[in-house]
Amino acid sequence: MTTENGSSKRDAVRENILTIAQEIFSKYGYKKTTLDDIANAVRKGKSSLYYYFSSKEDLFQEVVQKEADILRAELSKVLVKDISPEEKLKDYIMTKITTYRQLANFYNAIESDLAAVEFVDKIKSQYDLEEIRMMKRILLEGARRGKFSVRDFTLVAIGITTAIRGLEMPLSAGPYKSTDIEKSVDAIVSIINYGIMKRD
Repeated sequence: MTTENGSSKRDAVRENILTIAQEIFSKYGYKKTTLDDIANAVRKGKSSLYYYFSSKEDLFQEVVQKEADILRAELSKVLVKDISPEEKLKDYIMTKITTYRQLANFYNAIESDLAAVEFVDKIKSQYDLEEIRMMKRILLEGARRGKFSVRDFTLVAIGITTAIRGLEMPLSAGPYKSTDIEKSVDAIVSIINYGIMKRD
């Protein structure tokens, strides 16, 4: 029978493997990383890893899912804040880009590996749909409060999320990474609001 302490210890070991694997995948990418690399880093035999994960792909999938969950949780916090729709839109974009900055090395590592790992595409597709729903929720709230004027909420949500996604890399790890992130987001929100702010 599994004891509570035994279960907690296994959970801690599993989480430690995930954390270290995240660092190694981030540094070397999925293709170049081996289970031997991860086993050596966690100071365990490779056979021990199979107790927690069935394969390198299984471990990588858990790491990718963990990253996606972090981003989802941070964005969900923005949606429940008691602030104006305009502030919520800005906070959403700010949170998206700053969180991406924290995870940029990892996502840089997986970008070139997407074609080789099918489940990553599935996770990204699922997240893209969730992000559109979150943005649509902000737009609907703004329209109900008389702040935004939007005809097609889904289309506008797709447009804004696509634009933000295109700015993540330049602002996180590209030529603009050293710029003031808040000023950059203010400029982005100003452009968005010019088209969606209700004007009498």
